[in-house]
Amino acid sequence: MHTGCYFLIMMLGISACVSRPQGTASVSPHGDSLLQGIQGQVLWLEGNQMPSIVEDTAAVRESAGKPVSRTVYIYALTHRDQTTMEQGFYMDIDSPLITKVSTSEDGFFQVFLPPGRYSLFVKEPQGLYANLYDGEGNIHPVTVMHDSVSQLTFTIDYKAVY
Repeated sequence: MHTGCYFLIMMLGISACVSRPQGTASVSPHGDSLLQGIQGQVLWLEGNQMPSIVEDTAAVRESAGKPVSRTVYIYALTHRDQTTMEQGFYMDIDSPLITKVSTSEDGFFQVFLPPGRYSLFVKEPQGLYANLYDGEGNIHPVTVMHDSVSQLTFTIDYKAVY
C-alpha cells in the first residue's frame, strides 16, 4: 500500500474516538469493545487537601475528586521544553496533536490509539492543563501497547491546596 494512503488510514483510525458514559461499553472504530488505546476518567479537585480526621463518608468521596466533563487533548509524547507555560497552563505545544476526545458528564472517556507514547492535557479556560511528569521531563505520559488499553485517572487540581 502507498505510504500516503497508509498514513491517511492510520490518522482516520486515530481520529475515531468515542466517549463512554458510566456503565456502558463503547466501541472501537472496528465495532468491537475498545481493545487498544486509552480509557479513563477526569476528576476535579479543589480546596484544602491537607490530611485530617474525617467521619463524613461524603467528604471522603469528595476528597478523591468530582467527575467533570472536559475535552482531553492527546499529543505525541511532549517534553516540557516543547511547550510554553503561563501561570500553570500550557499555551503552545510544539508536538503533533494526535486527537482530542470529550468526556461524558461523569468524566469518562476512551479513545482508540495505535501503540506509542502520548502526552495528555485537558482544556481549561486559561489554557491546557497537565500536572504529571515522568523522570525525563515528559508531560503526563501514557504508553499504549499493542492490544492493550491504558487505564488512567486525570485529576485537575490547580485549585487544590496540599
